[in-house]
Amino acid sequence: METKKQTLADIGNKVPFTVPENYFSQLNDTIMANLPEKQAPVIEPISMWDKAKPWAYMAAMFLGLFFTVRVLVTNTNTQQEDYWSGVEISEEEFFDYIETQFVDEDYYDLIQNQDYLNSL
Repeated sequence: METKKQTLADIGNKVPFTVPENYFSQLNDTIMANLPEKQAPVIEPISMWDKAKPWAYMAAMFLGLFFTVRVLVTNTNTQQEDYWSGVEISEEEFFDYIETQFVDEDYYDLIQNQDYLNSL
């Protein structure tokens, strides 16, 4: 079977497509008639726990974060605190100790040299 090839000049200005009569007026009814019957979904009630669950999880997260930060920030070196907490020293003894350290460790000469170097 041979088909004749048509060119644009042969077709001209006529529209090659046609729509059946009353197609769009009956389209909605035809589609609805072909759809299967569907039952409405049953909506289950939401329990109080399901409503409060996100808030409980968020509270647990913040408590965990609080205790984690508290553990990380707390000073774990209690031995040094115990040593210095039992020591009682007078102000005069403290200044004598500082003066001895200042003279014995040559801090005095170091400060004098820095003052001299800064004045240059």
